[in-house]
Amino acid sequence: MKKKLSLSLIVVFALALLWVGVSAEQGVIAIKAGKILTITSGIIEDGIILIEKGKIIEVGKELPIPPQAIIIDASEYTVMPGMIEAHTTIGLRERFEPPSADETTDPCTPQLKVIDALNPFSRDIKEVVFGGITTALITPGRLNVIGGQPAVVKLTGTTISQMVLLEPAGVKISLGEGPKQAYGAKRKLPSTRMGSAYLVRKSLTDADYYLNQWKEYEKKKASDKEAKKPKLDLKLEPLAKLLEGKLTAFIECYRTDDIMTALRIIDEFKLKAVLVGCADGHKVADEIARRKIPVIISPMGVGPRRIETKDITIRNAGLLSQAGVKVVIHSDASLGVGAIRELPLAAAFAVKGGMDREEALKAITIHAAEILGVADRIGSIEKGKDADLVILSGDPFHYLTRVEQVFINGEIVFEKKEQN
Repeated sequence: MKKKLSLSLIVVFALALLWVGVSAEQGVIAIKAGKILTITSGIIEDGIILIEKGKIIEVGKELPIPPQAIIIDASEYTVMPGMIEAHTTIGLRERFEPPSADETTDPCTPQLKVIDALNPFSRDIKEVVFGGITTALITPGRLNVIGGQPAVVKLTGTTISQMVLLEPAGVKISLGEGPKQAYGAKRKLPSTRMGSAYLVRKSLTDADYYLNQWKEYEKKKASDKEAKKPKLDLKLEPLAKLLEGKLTAFIECYRTDDIMTALRIIDEFKLKAVLVGCADGHKVADEIARRKIPVIISPMGVGPRRIETKDITIRNAGLLSQAGVKVVIHSDASLGVGAIRELPLAAAFAVKGGMDREEALKAITIHAAEILGVADRIGSIEKGKDADLVILSGDPFHYLTRVEQVFINGEIVFEKKEQN
C-alpha cells in the first residue's frame, strides 16, 4: 500500500488551505515526523517539529502540541533541513536567452550586484524548489576575473527584498580557463593565467591604496575641518571590504596551478576565502587544510567538457574532507551537467567516492550555511532557526526518494499531489 502524507483529522477543515499552502500566519504548525535529520543534533525518531511565524519554536520527542495547531502527519516520512545550493547562476537568465551572468565588456567588475539581474519568477528557481533546495548563493559566472557580488537568497518570494538573506555575500573571482578564453579571443588582457592573476593583484592593490586614503581621512577629519574626503569608488568599495575581512572571496579555480595561485593571493592579501570548483583539490589537500579554507565542489566535475577538470575523481570530496577541509557540495547544473534539484544525489556520489555520510549531509546543509555566513538562520533543524524544511519519502541519498513537501519560512511552497 502506498504511503500517504496527510493532515490529522482535527484539521480536516484546513485541507482547502493546504491546497494552496500552509501560511506562516495561521498559528502553530506541528509536523509529526517518522525521522528528523537535525544535522547538528543527530536523528530523532518519531519526533515533532513545532513552527510558528516562520520559525522553529521547538523540536524533539513527545512535545506538547497546542490544541489549535495544524498537525501534519509525516509519521512515515523523513524530515530534513532545506538544502542549500552554494554556487549557481539560476535566475540570472531565462532559457534560450543569451548568457547574462558575466559583463564581458570589462574583465574586472566587482561593482556589479547579482540582485540587479535576478528574476524571482524564473522557471528554473521554481523547479529547484521542487527538489528540496530552499536557499542558494546566486553568483556571477566564470568569464570575468572579478565578476561581481553574489547574494544568498531564499528561493521564494515575488521581490528581491523578500528573497535576500545576505547581500552582498562576497566577491566572485575566477582563475583558469574562463577569463583567458573570454578575453583572449578578443586579444585583450587576460589571455593567459598570468594575466588573470595580475589583474586580481592589481585590483586588490588599488583597493588597498583606496582603503588607506579613507583611513587617513577618518583620522584627520576630527582635528582638521579642511581634510579632503576621498572620492567614493564603487568599483573599489567591495574590494576594500574584502581586504578588511568584511566580505568573502569566492575564488573559482579547478586545476592545481590555479588552486595554488588562489592560495598565494589569499596569503598575500590575507583574504577570507572559499575555493570553488577545486577539481584537483585532492592533490593539494594539505595546503588547503592548513589554511583552514573551505571548498565548494561537485563530486564528479564536468569531465571532458573542460580541460581543466580532466583529472577529476569521484574521491575528491572524500579526500579533501579526510584531510580536514570543510567541504560543501554543489551541482554542475550551470555547466549543463545534471540539475540543481539533484543535489542530494550529487552528495550521494561523494559518499560513493569515500566521503563520510554525515559529512555529505552537512555538505548540502549546515556546512553550506556556515561558509555563506547564514548558519544562524538555516542549515539545520534547531529551535529559533527559519522553518525551511523538506519532507522526503525516504533516505535523502536514495535515487527513488521523492520530495513530498517543501517549507520555506514556515510556508508550504511545494506539495506533491497524489497521482493515479
